[in-house]
Amino acid sequence: MKHNPFRKRTGILPSYFTGRENELNELKETYNSTKHGVPGHLILYGPKGIGKTSLLLKFQKEISNLDEVYPVRIPLMEGNFDDIYSLIIEKCSDTLNINISHFWEKINSLGINIPLIGGLSFSRKIPKTSPAVAFEKILNIIYDELDSDNPVLILLFDDLQRIMGNDETMKILSILQNALVELNLKGKNIMFVATGSEDIFYKIQDKLDSAVRIFEPYLIGPLSYEELCEAINVPIKEQNVSFDEEVLQEIYELSSGIPYYMQILAYSCFEEINKDNKVTMDEFKRASIHSLNILAQREFKVLFSKSTTEERKILCLMAESDETLLSYTYIKDNANLNSEPSALLKSLVNKNMIIKPSRGKYQLKNNLFKLYLKNLRINQDTGLLNQY
Repeated sequence: MKHNPFRKRTGILPSYFTGRENELNELKETYNSTKHGVPGHLILYGPKGIGKTSLLLKFQKEISNLDEVYPVRIPLMEGNFDDIYSLIIEKCSDTLNINISHFWEKINSLGINIPLIGGLSFSRKIPKTSPAVAFEKILNIIYDELDSDNPVLILLFDDLQRIMGNDETMKILSILQNALVELNLKGKNIMFVATGSEDIFYKIQDKLDSAVRIFEPYLIGPLSYEELCEAINVPIKEQNVSFDEEVLQEIYELSSGIPYYMQILAYSCFEEINKDNKVTMDEFKRASIHSLNILAQREFKVLFSKSTTEERKILCLMAESDETLLSYTYIKDNANLNSEPSALLKSLVNKNMIIKPSRGKYQLKNNLFKLYLKNLRINQDTGLLNQY
């Protein structure tokens, strides 16, 4: 039985990593700069499924064997402010192989109530210090535990938007910013890299303009057609399987070069290989249905359920159109709306169902979502699903 080399889930390295040379070079250059006393801090952002976590994992893997470098990946989760302290300490303890009780002994003098593993708390008799000072001292203690003459501590924060749901959690970046500046001024070579959603940098800019000067933004784009072909052809060649050129082109068009969607389509295609160990357009047609079912259950159904009947008229118009980009005027004149489309379009953008690539121009988030909507058969006049 052949082993399917493709992944149908996010957050893990693909069996074959391709492309991202520019992104990896940027990360490595920032690391080299940090090692030589000029620390850099990056925020890698882009749409869901673009491969941000995979890029972070690849970078961590490539630099882990270098001398005096200590990368620690910290997958963020929703929680209160104190959870961030604990998460950083626990992940650094695990990754750097430092006894966690040793950390707590040194942190005892910080004067802040940090939850321990299992929900317990470390009692304090001294007054609480400010979060900014506490954060700086925690990172300083971690850095001083590194066993080398000129260490580089690299904190890899995954899914930054998870701690940025409101103004309260937004302060974590401000505190981290202040701590990094102070530690870098003291000669501590600490590099910060975070991944975030497509709009993460604009949220940062709105709430904390000074962060723009510290955290450099880097937009992660889709794979090129050549990169996508390599990501598919190399793994399937090892399994003695081939995809027709037409199939590769269809995967590229439907996935829009987004690695997550490419992996799901390729996974489904591999499951449909014929007796000649090939995937032709016949197999692809069945595979695309399976892929849509996967995405419907995980993403598209929930996304669509958040739309109103008026918004669905716009979605229907976009799904049925042969054009990728539709103008505001065209939508206004053809969507059979009961009001001006401005508020509806803004709502659809905020709900991540459509994109506004330029002034007065709109498109669906990707081609797979377009195919999903087309299969729903929305009634353009009512915004309701047609019943058969």
